[in-house]
Amino acid sequence: MTAESGAYAVDELTFEWNGLTLAGTLHRPSLGTEPAPAALLFQGSGASDRHSNGFFGPIRAAFLDQGIATFAFDKPGCSASTGDWRRHGLEDRADQAQAALERLQHCTAVDADRLGVFGHSQGGWLVQMLAAELPDLTFAIANSAPSIGVADQDLHGCEHTLRNRGFDESAIADAVAFVAAVHEAARRNNSFETVQAELLSAAVVQPWYGYLTIDDEDDWTMACVWATELYDPIDALQRIRCPFLAVYGALDPLLPPWRSARETAAALLEGGAEDATVVVMPTGNHRIQHDDTEEFVEGYLDLLGDWAARRATDRSGRAEAN
Repeated sequence: MTAESGAYAVDELTFEWNGLTLAGTLHRPSLGTEPAPAALLFQGSGASDRHSNGFFGPIRAAFLDQGIATFAFDKPGCSASTGDWRRHGLEDRADQAQAALERLQHCTAVDADRLGVFGHSQGGWLVQMLAAELPDLTFAIANSAPSIGVADQDLHGCEHTLRNRGFDESAIADAVAFVAAVHEAARRNNSFETVQAELLSAAVVQPWYGYLTIDDEDDWTMACVWATELYDPIDALQRIRCPFLAVYGALDPLLPPWRSARETAAALLEGGAEDATVVVMPTGNHRIQHDDTEEFVEGYLDLLGDWAARRATDRSGRAEAN
């Protein structure tokens, strides 16, 4: 189905993945006949629809204003997609992304030779993974993507989020120990009943409980999926050959932003990436927004659109020359 919304055309698209139907929306600059370059957008963690619960709106506009279409789909079990997002870790999400890229390649409104990816937070890990495997991507943008692994990020995020909220060091130490114990129980594949009796019953009454919540069997299934993730961002970054942009907010409590920026740049350099940019926004939080206003940091949206457009234009010129 195609509709026109203001200056943009909107196509509702679905694709199949492992017996699930995943539904999303393709926004493209106009209803013209020329196929447009496109960016596939990935959400961060948690339940999320194709709009990333509102986060993608200005980001989508930044791409569209530069003539780049965008496509994002509901996570399994969210909005119009079937399944349950809690049952899928990074490998599954990356495989879903590959299926989405294949769907875009068969869309006549999209230039199949000019496809890029954008991902935020957990979605930034997906961008690292895909960019490492797909050197022909026109561009890849990882937004607040940790250079550390899943378990380490969880522990870092717990510590620094609670510190930002004013908890004392004793409470923070207890919370971090709880998260580490949950990870270990997940690696042992303990039952939800065991975890509830040995860990959750004491934790739920603590004032710091809430950074990591496990309310039922499905939550515990999700915790087991993520606690056993062995993804190594540095290894992926060293294998990236496509144009790559990494953006961090210096005030991000969920990951070590300056360390991630340094390690990302070093890995890209060591791996021989020829077109790589690493940016730290000094006043940005995890979403590259201001905490008090929730507005994007000045210059961030322009950076996304301009940087991607230059790569898409360059790819278009090379395609015509060939």
